Amino acid sequence: MSELVKIDFDNKMRVLRKQAGLSPNKFAMMTGLSKFFVIQIERGQRNISLDTIERIAAGLNIIASELFEGVETRREDASPKNVS
Repeated sequence: MSELVKIDFDNKMRVLRKQAGLSPNKFAMMTGLSKFFVIQIERGQRNISLDTIERIAAGLNIIASELFEGVETRREDASPKNVS
């Protein structure tokens, strides 16, 4: 994931959490993540797994794909990659 995409995702997560009226601590308790880990995600200091994305979405009562709405995908290298 490019750094810019990660920043967009992290900001989106923070906005949605705040719109839900959840503090980092309350959100952490709802998702089973640590408060410190939630804060690190929102600051762009952690790369997260699909499992964590699903836990975040569940805590926000949304589907995981909604976390990516409005997040621009940017490729650092626009040339196609060969996948074997």
